[in-house]
Amino acid sequence: MENDKEIKELKERLTIVENKLQHKSQASNIIRFVLGFIIVFVLLLISIGVIQFISSSSS
Repeated sequence: MENDKEIKELKERLTIVENKLQHKSQASNIIRFVLGFIIVFVLLLISIGVIQFISSSSS
């Protein structure tokens, strides 16, 4: 009886921990996407600026 109770408690705790881990991974995926988007956007702006600088200095 006592072993069954312990097993049930352990299973409940395990499902709670698994749910927390899944939630954290979804949040980290969103943060990764946002950071990647910002980095790509900044690099795009820098490259446009360099192209404009080169084209204006050669005219």
